Amino acid sequence: MRSTFVKVLDKIAEKDEKVICVIGDTGYSVFEDFEKKYKERFVNIGIAEQNFVSFGAGLAAMGMKPFIYNVVSFMTYRAFEQIELDICFQENPVVLVGVGGGHAYGPAGPTHHGYFDISLMTSLPNMTVICPGDPIEMEAAMYAAYNMNSPVYIRIGRSVDPLVHSSQIDFTKSRYLEIHKGKDVALLVTGTMLKDAVKIVDDLKKSGINISLYSVPFVKPIDEELIIKCSESYDYIFTLEEHSINGGLGTAVGNVILEKNLSVRLHKFGFPDMFAPVTGSREYLNKLYGIDSDSVVNTIKSLVYGE
Repeated sequence: MRSTFVKVLDKIAEKDEKVICVIGDTGYSVFEDFEKKYKERFVNIGIAEQNFVSFGAGLAAMGMKPFIYNVVSFMTYRAFEQIELDICFQENPVVLVGVGGGHAYGPAGPTHHGYFDISLMTSLPNMTVICPGDPIEMEAAMYAAYNMNSPVYIRIGRSVDPLVHSSQIDFTKSRYLEIHKGKDVALLVTGTMLKDAVKIVDDLKKSGINISLYSVPFVKPIDEELIIKCSESYDYIFTLEEHSINGGLGTAVGNVILEKNLSVRLHKFGFPDMFAPVTGSREYLNKLYGIDSDSVVNTIKSLVYGE
C-alpha cells in the first residue's frame, strides 16, 4: 500500500499545485521519484515528530493540501498534542498517513508497535480515520481524503499487501464493502487483517460455517447502518483488527450496539490489554495473541458450536 500511496499522490499532485508531501525521515526507496519530480513540494523534516506535525498544520493553514507520512507509533504517539491542537482543534485539512500499523515492525519491539493509534485518532474531534485493507482500498482512501476539507488519518501496513478487490472502489457511495455474503455470522474487518479475513471465511466454509465478511475501512465515522443490518440478520458479530481491542473497530461496533440497544453478541479479535512480552515477526506475534487465521477460525467454531 505504500507504493499505491505514492502513485496516487503523484496523480493528485500533478493536477493540484497545492498538494505537498512531508515526511519524517522515513520512506527511503519509496519517495525518490516523487522528490525529483516535485522538488519544492517534497519536504523531509527529519526525526522531529512534533515539529513535523506542526509544519503540516501550518501548510494547511496557509492553503496547501499536505499529506504527511511517518511511522505510526512515532507520528501518533510522540506528536499527539500537536495533532490534537494544531490539526484537529483548528480543523486544518492535513492528511496523516501512518505506515506500520500493528505488528508491521514487530521485531523492533514496543517502541515501534502500533497498538493504540486508532484509539488515539478516533478520540479526536474532527478526525476521520481510514484503515484500507488492500491497494484498491488505499487508492480510494487517498481520493476520499484529498476531497475532504478536514483532518484525515490513513493507517497502512508496511509489507506488500495482496489485492483482495477486483475492481475500483468509490467511498462516496459506501464506506464499507461486502466481500462475502453468508447466513450464519458476520465478520467485520479493518485494515491489514483483510487478507487474513478472506482466508478465515474460506476455512470456516470447510467446517460448515457460512460467514458474511465486510471490510470496514472507515473506523470513524463508523457505518451504523451496517451494524444494525448485521444485528438483524445474525446472532454473532465478530470484529478483527491488528490493534488493541480497546478503542479500535471492536469498540466502535460495540458502542453502536450499546447505544442502539441491539440484540446481538459481539466478539472482538485484537491485541489484549498488554504490551508484547516478546519481539518477533508480525506472523509470530499475531499468532501469540490469537488473531492469526487459524486461531480466529478455531475461536469462531467454538463459539458458534458452543464447544
